[in-house]
Amino acid sequence: MLSAKQIETFKTRLLKEKEKTETNIENREVDYDAGELSSYDNHPGDSGDELFLRERDQAMTDMQEEMLSDVDVALKAIEDGTYGVCKVCGKDIEIERLDIIPETLLCIQDAKEEEEREGNDPMSRPSEEAVLDPSVTATGKDIDGATDGFSKVGEFGNSDTPSDKEDGIDPTR
Repeated sequence: MLSAKQIETFKTRLLKEKEKTETNIENREVDYDAGELSSYDNHPGDSGDELFLRERDQAMTDMQEEMLSDVDVALKAIEDGTYGVCKVCGKDIEIERLDIIPETLLCIQDAKEEEEREGNDPMSRPSEEAVLDPSVTATGKDIDGATDGFSKVGEFGNSDTPSDKEDGIDPTR
């Protein structure tokens, strides 16, 4: 169980984090207009850069809003007297974990289980791998033991001209 002094320390840290995050959200640049009336003469790469910057900043804002929400929930837990206790199993959250992630409401075990349920496991593989057969993927290696993938597809035609043939003779004539 956390002491009153420890809880006050965490509350101070959470309030500072909340203030910092709110300031970051408020100061986010949202105007990406280059000041031109038309983008007609702009290179497509310029528009791509602008789009990338907008998407990046939107993702950062979303992450900061999620962090702000987590901090608010942790501050509410301090008010309710449940801060430092796992909301799933009811055990005390390790002080080391709270030092690193003061906005957490889960012990390490329940946090790992929640992450696995949500599919955020960094060690997981794409679901497509379960149904793909490596013997039929186009790697340029033998597929059926006799020919490679390129030769199989080449049977349906290609852009070779008669002069590309070894003898220069068109076999279709």
